Amino acid sequence: MKKLDRYILVKFIGTFVFIMALLLAITVVIDLSEKIDAFVENNASAKIVITEFYIYFIPYITSLIGPFFVLVSVIFFTSQLASRSEIIAILNSGTNFYRMLYPYFLGATLLAALFYFGNHYMVPYANSKRIQFERTYVSKPYEGMRYNFHRTVAPGTIIYIENYKPADGSGYKFSMDKFENDKLVYKLRADRIDWNKQTEKWRISDYYIREMRNEGRHRITKGVVLDTVFPFKPEDFSFSAHFKDEMTTPELKKYIAYMYQAGLPDIEFYEVEQHRRTSSAFSIYILTLIGVSVASRKVRGGLGWHLVLGIGLSAAYEIIMKFSVTFATNSSLPPFIAVWIPNVLFAGLAAYLVVKAPK
Repeated sequence: MKKLDRYILVKFIGTFVFIMALLLAITVVIDLSEKIDAFVENNASAKIVITEFYIYFIPYITSLIGPFFVLVSVIFFTSQLASRSEIIAILNSGTNFYRMLYPYFLGATLLAALFYFGNHYMVPYANSKRIQFERTYVSKPYEGMRYNFHRTVAPGTIIYIENYKPADGSGYKFSMDKFENDKLVYKLRADRIDWNKQTEKWRISDYYIREMRNEGRHRITKGVVLDTVFPFKPEDFSFSAHFKDEMTTPELKKYIAYMYQAGLPDIEFYEVEQHRRTSSAFSIYILTLIGVSVASRKVRGGLGWHLVLGIGLSAAYEIIMKFSVTFATNSSLPPFIAVWIPNVLFAGLAAYLVVKAPK
């Protein structure tokens, strides 16, 4: 590695670390000001808040805003190089513009690898700790009554609950149907179903069971109360917008497969999260190319104009991402395509800007 490469690489990483540290400090202060009343009310000491919440809050925020501030960091230090005519000196020394991109590419690779590992493994672990703390000290989770609840709990086994209360696992008008080779072989109806935490069994009340046997023979069983085991538990019916954030990617893939098997709704949200983790890390390459191409040109207005342009491009990227994800979760657009649309569009922009950059 040449001295010039080390110089640019150190500038790249150093500027990014400095900007992120500054933003994280500001973010922590703002978040603390919003949650401090809850911390005091729930007797959370300063040590607990720091070691059990903010130490896990920082990876979450870094993952969320980090890629965009890679662009800001590149623009910030590259614009300084251009304003001091260092870019002109580098190019005049015989260094090709594309060769000058090498340390930028190396820095982007280091950050992309860090974000890739973080998004898939470290951040979900941190999120599970952070969210658990919030459930204990900030806000208690609550799920209201669910109506006309359908679920496939096993291959060929479908349940229905007219009114279901997730808080205690109780429901009214419960039914379970089992099919074999597209034929109904078992039907259960009950006026009420309740979960017993001590025995970890379900209790059904005023039940009616009909079993279809060979040669058209049926077996009918009726009763007032029956404690039994079903292939599901109350936690299988819980829903939280944070579930996808708390699972590592291998866990997320397994859960998505389970959702397909069980016929669960909202699968798109989980698939979007799975693909977003890779897409977000890869975007660092694209945003780095855009940043160096924009900021390497010495213009009137210098750093200020370049930063405004960088922040505007970051905002445009986020807006396009929101639109494409909305289409994925509310229409037929595949989640993989939705998540990668911003990268494809901005990759085209990056290629154009690299070609037009001063050489």
